Amino acid sequence: MRSKVTAIALALVFSVSMAGVSLAKSCKGKVVSNEGKKMVIELKKACSANPGDEVKVKVKAKAAVEGC
Repeated sequence: MRSKVTAIALALVFSVSMAGVSLAKSCKGKVVSNEGKKMVIELKKACSANPGDEVKVKVKAKAAVEGC
């Protein structure tokens, strides 16, 4: 009986953690302007984010081209 309860509890924990990952949204775009704490980003395609949603921005660094 104890092993069945443990198995069910682990299955619930796993399914809840996977549900949190599936709610993440991904949008790609280019920064148009940046003024202090405000940034305008032009998206490549429509994004399902709404005003007031919290977002995390990752910046891709461009490789520097060095010459002689």
